[in-house]
Amino acid sequence: MYPRSIWRACALGLGAFLTIGLATGGAVGAQAALPPPKAGSSASAPARPQADTNPNPANASGQVTPAARAEAPSLVSDLGTSIHIADGVMPNQVAISPDGRLAYVSALNSTALHIVDLQTRTAIGSIEVGAGVGLSSVSLNAAGTRAVAVIDASPTRTHGVAVIDLTTRSLSAIHTTDIGWSSYAQLTRDGSAYLTVAVGGQINRIDTATGEVLASVTLPTNNSNSGVLTADESTFIVGRTGQGMNGAAYATMNAHTLEITRDVATPDIWSYSGLAFDTNPQTLYLAEGGSRVSVLDPATGEARQRISVGDMMTDVVGSDALNRAYSPSMGWDMVMAADFGTGERSESFRSTPVGAVNLVENPVTGDLLTADRGYTGGEGSTVTLITRPAVTNPADVRLDAVDQEVTFSSTVTGIKRGNGGGVVWQRSSDGEAWSDIAGANGNEYTTLVTAENAGDSYRLRFNDDFWGIAGTSEPATVTLPAPEPTPTPTPEPSPDPSTGPGVEPGPGPGVDPTGDPSPSVTAGPTLPGNPSGQDALAGPTGSSDRPEGGLAATGASLGGLALLGAAILAIGTGLIMRRRSA
Repeated sequence: MYPRSIWRACALGLGAFLTIGLATGGAVGAQAALPPPKAGSSASAPARPQADTNPNPANASGQVTPAARAEAPSLVSDLGTSIHIADGVMPNQVAISPDGRLAYVSALNSTALHIVDLQTRTAIGSIEVGAGVGLSSVSLNAAGTRAVAVIDASPTRTHGVAVIDLTTRSLSAIHTTDIGWSSYAQLTRDGSAYLTVAVGGQINRIDTATGEVLASVTLPTNNSNSGVLTADESTFIVGRTGQGMNGAAYATMNAHTLEITRDVATPDIWSYSGLAFDTNPQTLYLAEGGSRVSVLDPATGEARQRISVGDMMTDVVGSDALNRAYSPSMGWDMVMAADFGTGERSESFRSTPVGAVNLVENPVTGDLLTADRGYTGGEGSTVTLITRPAVTNPADVRLDAVDQEVTFSSTVTGIKRGNGGGVVWQRSSDGEAWSDIAGANGNEYTTLVTAENAGDSYRLRFNDDFWGIAGTSEPATVTLPAPEPTPTPTPEPSPDPSTGPGVEPGPGPGVDPTGDPSPSVTAGPTLPGNPSGQDALAGPTGSSDRPEGGLAATGASLGGLALLGAAILAIGTGLIMRRRSA
């Protein structure tokens, strides 16, 4: 076995040699004829992006409000983190479990497959292979129950392929079949077979259970350094780095028989450092190894569009929905983005501790994960998690009265301020038309609730230029107690002008309430004791509440009144006579 220090030096030296060659060749090969590039594309590597501190996010039209003179509020945003694996292990490739919880990391200076919990962001263990000097690649089946990892015997020789049971976290087998000097293996979705790519052009399909070579082919030129299966696993695509001024070559083959179906020179592309599909089988993304990130027609290998992004682009993740691709710039220790909608790179980026060589997407969260092998920065020890943009919804606030201050807050993830990225609070009086609040560019916004603005709503708008993702939170409102109802006084009934005080209205003159068709008698003056308003001598015949031919039952009799008057008169006379006799 090679001493560890010699292996590290050889690995770094070989990586530097290959990477410099790719970058130099990429700059030369980029001069080949192509359709006129869009703005932002150039033949050589562009300048390193510069920091931008403008806190205002771009709007839907891509416009950015000039930064305010006053210092903007701080923005706390979880952009991700670098997760330590082990000192100097040089992580080279990562694979994420289908549930998005775990990452499996192969490293050039470690004979173990390392396991990272992406939720706690910590390394939680490893699966020891116990052979060779390191693992250069790792690939999972669709169920996440099995993995294969290429074992390096030296910087220029392959020991074999490890088959690992991820359910028991144990080594199942090591296949030492001659597969040439390979650093890449891809497991099929069902895990029954895997395909390997050797630098010398040898392609193999191998049975995972037995290690038997099921099919093999050797391409006519060497420097094969990447491959990718189509989504239906019918075709295997292999890119070969060019030699001298000849550019590169693009080959497609039957994924089962490895019969070559197309093999063409692509002089406008120097290197195939990373190939990846997203959801559209007609769009293939490529990191060219030099400065460019491209979109290819997978059937022909022809470049539809190419954008100069950074320095030594080593791998790629594509997004059909966002029409952009993300790629590590190994020379700048960054992950950068190419926007195929505008034909330009994003000036926003994410940093890695050292140069990264591999990039994958979490199938559940959409986060990105790099393998930080290192280049000019020395031996890497980490993988870097890059979080996708999101904001939490601010909570509604309840007050007992107006003229009080309220604070709305949101937790921000994956959003970097500058270059059109950032957050800003918005206000709306009707829940439909929203306007930015000047200077409200932080996680919180405090406002005074008055009677005039008590019904307003508030939300957080965000944009991130690296991801090309924008959106808003759900709105929050201020709730006040409902006003106490004011008692409504009961109106006094209006008196009927046709009647006097305390007298009920009766039928009008000449109206017979019984409906008797005989001629009626005109009523005389109303008597005080007769509420009916009728003449006491002319009541309606047939009435059930008065004696026949007499007064109403409620009136006084004439005889009684006469006797009362006579008694009063006699008493008065007696008193007068008595006074006189005295």
